[in-house]
Amino acid sequence: MDGLDLLKKDWDKSESKYPKLSYDEIYKMILKKSSSIVKWIYYISLIELSLGLILIILNPTFENKIEYPKWLDTFSYLVFPVALYFIYLFYTNYKKINATDSAKVLMQNILRTRKCVRYYIIFNLFFGGVFFAVASFIGYTQLQGGIDAFNEATGLTEYIIVILVILLITVLFLGIIFAIYYLLYGILLRRLKHNYKELKKLED
Repeated sequence: MDGLDLLKKDWDKSESKYPKLSYDEIYKMILKKSSSIVKWIYYISLIELSLGLILIILNPTFENKIEYPKWLDTFSYLVFPVALYFIYLFYTNYKKINATDSAKVLMQNILRTRKCVRYYIIFNLFFGGVFFAVASFIGYTQLQGGIDAFNEATGLTEYIIVILVILLITVLFLGIIFAIYYLLYGILLRRLKHNYKELKKLED
């Protein structure tokens, strides 16, 4: 139970040694907490984008033996305009919540923010999964002498095994990314959900 819950519990008591909180005071506390949460979502997305830019600038390869095609690099760059758009949405959500003057509008902004974060996570997982799987397959064939040499030396059974292994590794990779997102964004989204429920109680 956080400080807001304790204060609300005290607010409902008929006899208390502490001052009772009004509707507006509790609303302002929820507004402040929600604004802080959305601000952290915005900051985390900025850090995530910065790390992605650093990785692309470094452009690491496996012992310098793999040369990925240019179209794959171009494909990787496509994520940044979309990521910038989501970051813009996070920033505007933060500004909207900060300027909210009613519980009803704040509830709508909280729902909008939660939905935006979910779409952001889904996009990153989908894009990351596709990119990781394709890059892994290209990297493996490059180590085997190229796609032509790989096709000539590999039968259908081996081909299927390679694809299944890559898919399994991709799923494990996405599982790790999802776990990180769950820790970072999941905690913040649960707090926003808690704030939303508290606002509904105020409005009932």
